[in-house]
Parts: sequence; structure tokens; C-alpha cells
Amino acid sequence: IKQPDIIKDNLYKEKLFAGAKLYNTYCATCHQGNGRGDGTRFPPLENSEWVKGDPRKLINIVLNGLTGPVTVNGVGYNDVMPANSYLKDEDLALILSYVRQNFNNNASIIQPSEVAKIRERGYTPAP
Repeated sequence: IKQPDIIKDNLYKEKLFAGAKLYNTYCATCHQGNGRGDGTRFPPLENSEWVKGDPRKLINIVLNGLTGPVTVNGVGYNDVMPANSYLKDEDLALILSYVRQNFNNNASIIQPSEVAKIRERGYTPAP
């Protein structure tokens, strides 16, 4: 049996809507509904090199959290991003796809299999 194509069969918009709902549940408190962060403690996701960059790095951050100083869009932040490993691979992929397709990012979507791979093996950046 042939599986539906997520883009050709117009299932993509449904997935992004589901990702938006999950984003608003788990992420918007810190990163705000508009993806602009709060300006002081929580960095923006809007037009972010962290969001548009290597999807493996983004998956790793959301799965395992992040501590220490980071610079996003030229502004320094030094707060804690909690681990979200309690979320299912499908849900994390939906959230990250939504973020990568919104807030002036326009990056590729993330598949649940990509999340599963990072969860299983971890992420080691290229030298």
C-alpha cells in the first residue's frame, strides 16, 4: 500500500497546525507565541540561525536542553533551556517543523525518524 505524500496530498498544512498547537502548549511560554522570545532571558526563534541551521543540532537542544551562554541574532542569552525528552518523536518533529517553517525561518521540515535517531545515538557536531 502506497503511503500518502505529506506535501503532494496536502497533509503538510495539517501537520503544521498540529505543530502550532504543540508549540503553544510547550514552547510559547518562554519563546512567546510570535517566536520573538522575551527579549531578556529567552531567545527568539524568529529568523534564528539556531532554528534554520543544522536540524540535528536543533533536535539535540530540544531533546536534551541547553545551559550556558548563547548568542542568537547577535544578542547574548544565559538561561536554561530544559530538556523535552518526555515528548514523543512525532510531537517533537511537529513542533520543530512548525518553528522551522514559521517566524521568518523557512527551513526544511523534520521527520520523527530524525528525532528518533538523535534520541537513540545522540548528536556529535562535525569537526
